[in-house]
Amino acid sequence: MTLLVEGLGRHRVPTLADVDPYRDTRLRGEAVERMVRELAGADLARLRSRERDAMTTLLAWGRRCAADGRLRIGFSGD
Repeated sequence: MTLLVEGLGRHRVPTLADVDPYRDTRLRGEAVERMVRELAGADLARLRSRERDAMTTLLAWGRRCAADGRLRIGFSGD
């Protein structure tokens, strides 16, 4: 994830940049909506194909989660 964030620019996706790679993190509500806005505005074409696919999938999950307040997105740390 860190490399993907760096590839997009930490300042462009601050919500993802704040995810600690060593801890479990859950995003919901406003945090998910913020992440969706950031990813939707990011230049995903800057990424390699696999990275772009991962971010596109994360964006789709984020949109689904934003539409249904019962859902959340979880990141598992090392």
